[in-house]
Amino acid sequence: MRLGILMLGGTLVFATAIPGLAAEVNCKQVNKYLQTGRSAKDVAETMVISESDVEKCKAQAGSDQPKTDTKGMGSEAGEKGAGH
Repeated sequence: MRLGILMLGGTLVFATAIPGLAAEVNCKQVNKYLQTGRSAKDVAETMVISESDVEKCKAQAGSDQPKTDTKGMGSEAGEKGAGH
């Protein structure tokens, strides 16, 4: 009887742990942490995910960003400051 209860309890613990391991990684939050200067290891430990998941999010963010001319943006900011 006790063995059956222990096996049932162990099965329930194992069954609830599996979905937690397969949870989606919130890449938006990962990249926010990375933008603050945190290391991939620190972000992984904070969010309880693997470092490879952090690297995947970093790579995905790099490919998702639109190609913009940052030089043009910097010169506009300089012109606004100089004119006022």
